[in-house]
Amino acid sequence: MKTINLLFISILSIAYANAQDYAKVDAKIKLYPKTFATTDRLASQIAADFTRQDDRARAAYTWIAMNISYDRSPNAPGRKPIHFSAKNEAERKKKLAAIENDLANKTLLSRKGVCHGYSMLYKVVAEKLGLQSEVVYGTAKSVPSDIGRAPAKGNHAWNVVQANGQWKLVDVTWGSGGISGDLGYDDNYFFTTPQQFFLNHFPDDKKWLLTGKSESDFAALPLHYDLDYEIISPSAGIIKSTGSKLIQFKIRGLKAGDDVLYQYTSGAFSRKVTPKITNGVGEFTIVLDKSAAGTLTIFANRKSVAAYKIN
Repeated sequence: MKTINLLFISILSIAYANAQDYAKVDAKIKLYPKTFATTDRLASQIAADFTRQDDRARAAYTWIAMNISYDRSPNAPGRKPIHFSAKNEAERKKKLAAIENDLANKTLLSRKGVCHGYSMLYKVVAEKLGLQSEVVYGTAKSVPSDIGRAPAKGNHAWNVVQANGQWKLVDVTWGSGGISGDLGYDDNYFFTTPQQFFLNHFPDDKKWLLTGKSESDFAALPLHYDLDYEIISPSAGIIKSTGSKLIQFKIRGLKAGDDVLYQYTSGAFSRKVTPKITNGVGEFTIVLDKSAAGTLTIFANRKSVAAYKIN
């Protein structure tokens, strides 16, 4: 029993040490210049300060997320596909590499970009740091109308990066605060577990799911706004309206004293609930009345946590 306890403490110590390491990486990155003239200079600075692969991957993520803002312009670089022709595979690869580097540099110099620009900049910098990285294209579940909808190709881009022999999932666009940027830096999208990442990402190439999920599983999910919270129930994103009924919610991450509200798009006012907290899980019940329609959104401390479609 003593040996098991020591092993458990050792595992916790390693996890805590890794978390502290990333905190140190982030602290150092905050001291970096806000601009770099080239991706080579950014990569050289990171390489000089960090040797571990995961630290380098984190450093690239943190700098880009903290210093690149989302470009809402309809003509933003990377928003429209670039078409080109090539005589052979070697020429195709050469032209593609030039296009990728051009987009990465435009994103770096302008300090703004769309998801394609963010992910391409991350890929280029990661590769200059000696890391394998790919841009992954696919579907993001980001608005209530996505609930119940099967993945459609090409509305988002993110990355995979190999660190310490494992492929890891990264979305530096959402790490920057997403399209609105209102949420600020978010490290939930760095080395996200495949199970969590799947909650709002579905790749065109299923090998990058890294979990045994399907299109129908993705379509059935509610809209998860914040990965700091785990929605235990209801697990289905569509709630059938059959007159007044009670719906029980269980959400891990809620704490005593949190200001928890819910609102229907058909309702003029939000309604407050007081969750019962047990082992880190908040439980509460809401009344789905006859007037409920549209979207049901759950809020915690004035931030959106999850949304459901009322059918």
